[in-house]
Order: sequence, then structure tokens, then C-alpha cells
Amino acid sequence: MTGASSGIGAACAEVFAANGFDVAITARREARLQTVAAGLRERHGAAVHVFTVDHADPASAARLCEELAARGLTVDALVNNAGYGVPGLYNAVPWQVHEDFLRVMVAGVCELTYRLMPGMIERGYGRIVNVASLAGLVPAPAGHALYGASKAFLIKMSEALAHEGRPHGVHVTALCPVRCRNAVTRACRASMSSSARS
Repeated sequence: MTGASSGIGAACAEVFAANGFDVAITARREARLQTVAAGLRERHGAAVHVFTVDHADPASAARLCEELAARGLTVDALVNNAGYGVPGLYNAVPWQVHEDFLRVMVAGVCELTYRLMPGMIERGYGRIVNVASLAGLVPAPAGHALYGASKAFLIKMSEALAHEGRPHGVHVTALCPVRCRNAVTRACRASMSSSARS
């Protein structure tokens, strides 16, 4: 479960743990991850493995898979949830910010899926949930050029991989929530409010 320190990621970890899965959770904020892990252990008795990962780092997917293997962990279900928003006009945001965003929201998801799906196919069982958004299905407003585009990418990728995985017992789903009260929407609202005042 990527991006599991809060919001949808933490909620997904809760559901998996409640249904008998041991879980591996990742995010940048280790203290928050440890709090989530402690709660899951207490409420569900699940084994919870914590990995502090910055998915904007190009080496993060390979390193995470190496650490999973070193701990002897097999991934039967992957939830690609790590994400955030970058509000602001496209050319007003530094390219490095966009590059990091695309790494987390698109390239990182692709690489983790690429590295973990073959094992699922080999074992004849797997679940991949890509957390997309309603934003991937509706027109994008000014100031959010890449967010909706990245979510549309996840939807289309999930559709294609669902067809590839189904014959092998691997189900791929794009989760498309509507607006949520979480850190992403709070940051976007704050940014839009400050833009409106200036």
C-alpha cells in the first residue's frame, strides 16, 4: 500500500488488515506510518511492515522490491495510492516539481506494477488497485494540467492490465473517488484561496 500514512491509503490498509491480510505500507512520513501500523496491529492483529519511501526518487520502486524480497514478503495485492496535487498554472510551476509529480503519479505506479505483477501471474492470484479519481474522467480546469491527466492515465492503464491479468487470476481495478476531505484537497483549496486573494 503506497501513500498509506493518511487518507485513502490508510483506509485501504485498514480494510485489508480487517480482512486478514498482513500489510506492507509505504509513505515518506515515517512517524505517521508507525502510528497507522500500531493501530492496525492493535485492532486487527495483522503483521504490518513499514517502509519509508519517497516515490519521487527514481530508484524507489527497485529499492522497495529489493527490501520486500529481503524480508521474505510476497505481494498478493498492490494498492498504488501515493499521490498529491500541484495547483498552479502549468508554466508557473518549476519543471522539477512537475517531474517529481509525474514520477509519483505515473512512472512509479507503472514500475511497481511492472515489478510485482509477474509474481502474481506466476502464483495465479493477485489484486492491483490503482487509486485514480473522477478527475481522470471529466474536463480539467486551468491550474490542474497534470492531475487529471495522470488519473486518466491510471484509468486506461488499469483497463488494459485488467484484460492482461484476468486469465491468470490477477484483477486490476482503477478506484475513482469523487472529492475527498484529505491532504490533497486541503492543499489545493489553500492554494486557490491564496491565488484569489493576490
